[in-house]
Amino acid sequence: MKEANNLNKKPSPTIWAVGGGKGGVGKSVISTLLGFWLSQMGKRTVLIDVDFGGANLHTMLGIKSPPKTINDYITKKYDHLEEICIETGIENLRLLSGASEILSLANLQFAQKVKIMQSISQLDTDIAILDLGSGTSYNVLDFFLMAHRKIVVLTPQPISIQNAYAFVRNAVYRKLSRLSSQKPALLATIKTAMDPKNNMNVRTVKDLLKAVQENNSEEDMNLLSREIQEIRPALVTNMTKSPRDREAGRIIQLVSQKYLMIHPTILGSIMRDNQIDNMISGMAPLTAIDRSSEAIAGVYNIVADLI
Repeated sequence: MKEANNLNKKPSPTIWAVGGGKGGVGKSVISTLLGFWLSQMGKRTVLIDVDFGGANLHTMLGIKSPPKTINDYITKKYDHLEEICIETGIENLRLLSGASEILSLANLQFAQKVKIMQSISQLDTDIAILDLGSGTSYNVLDFFLMAHRKIVVLTPQPISIQNAYAFVRNAVYRKLSRLSSQKPALLATIKTAMDPKNNMNVRTVKDLLKAVQENNSEEDMNLLSREIQEIRPALVTNMTKSPRDREAGRIIQLVSQKYLMIHPTILGSIMRDNQIDNMISGMAPLTAIDRSSEAIAGVYNIVADLI
């Protein structure tokens, strides 16, 4: 009987998260175009807007007012997240909107977050794309860390590069903190290390592992070391104008290897495209973008690499 149940069980979707620290780097645009290309490749895709304080994915799809949102699931108007998915007019592409005028989503409680995460993992789809909010709150980082594909978007500007690195750094320390939640002494060491001006002289993850070995145990050090290696952000530089701009991700890659002991990959870059700005201003669906656009070609290449 158990074997029969396993055979009938639907496979969980592959989850992609699109994050990147501060707003304005084009996360929602990239999420939308990723979903578009995946749907064109025959992948059943759900775009999920988890930017609960400023959801806008529906506008990227030309939907003025979503008839159902994740808030309807949280407030128990619907029993299953699947029921909240709405059609976008594009075959194989659906939307889970986070839009809400109610603060319950913007101030998501831990139990609500866990409920949404579990439900996302049970959706009847091939790929679920999470469009994350800005900043590095625990909610944003936890949705990022649950994903199989962790995409970090930045622009070539120095402040954006700094913000993207801070996002990656905070994601690493958030994962380590969660691992240590049942070990108070280890958690205390990690929280102290998170302060750049800490008195333990911990400046890098390598320093942290050494401090854990000295103050806690070698077993704890090995646990953290293994988990760190599983964090593999994929970097996308958006709104590039020149070949030099495309190297912005390389900076984060090198700094992350040196200070965080992780090895981000560089997915590629996306050219700045005035057509996208005009479509957003005119509330036109991005799925109607000219296929000859360099920007959409850049997103296609990223999708091809990820699948």
